[in-house]
Amino acid sequence: MPTRNALASIRLSYVHKTPAAPYHITIQVWSHSYDHPDPNHRSAMVSGVYLTQLAVNPGYSVSNLRITDRYGIDETWLWTVASSTTEIGFDGYAELDTGRPCQPGFPNVLWGAYTGIYDERCLADPACDARRLQTYLPLPARTQLSAYNYLLGPVTFAFDIKLSAIPIAVRLSMRHVGGNGGNPAQRWALLPSEEFVIQVP
Repeated sequence: MPTRNALASIRLSYVHKTPAAPYHITIQVWSHSYDHPDPNHRSAMVSGVYLTQLAVNPGYSVSNLRITDRYGIDETWLWTVASSTTEIGFDGYAELDTGRPCQPGFPNVLWGAYTGIYDERCLADPACDARRLQTYLPLPARTQLSAYNYLLGPVTFAFDIKLSAIPIAVRLSMRHVGGNGGNPAQRWALLPSEEFVIQVP
């Protein structure tokens, strides 16, 4: 069923064929950051999506995971599965960490990809869209890459998970708030991340 809260909306659906079977969960997410009255917040993206308020369990995991954008393009590997004892979800940050430098002068993390769901109304507003953070090679060594992937919603998260009860809430994280602050040369977010929870009736 669809529900809306704060700066995003979700559609959560599930199939549970038998009591012993896992739930098949589908979460569609749209960003509504453009609704924020402060222009500094409008270019943010939803880059954390979590089923939350689950029964306490030390080992939540998902299977048959597929994450697709509005065009059906598979974006699964741009998200990282993250869990705790009461939630499981997907973080829009992925990296290649070698664990040690490949050779002298090389960093541990060779690349980092930041992915999230973008409000298409910001895309249509040049003043808002200009605040997006851009993919770049950190200076001076240029041995790293920081990539930013702004996906237009809905982005669909589909997976199987064993639960003791139906899911009732989704926690979303809005990140890269403020974008570059109007300075294209700035390579990091202007404001801290924000979070909110959507309760599903």
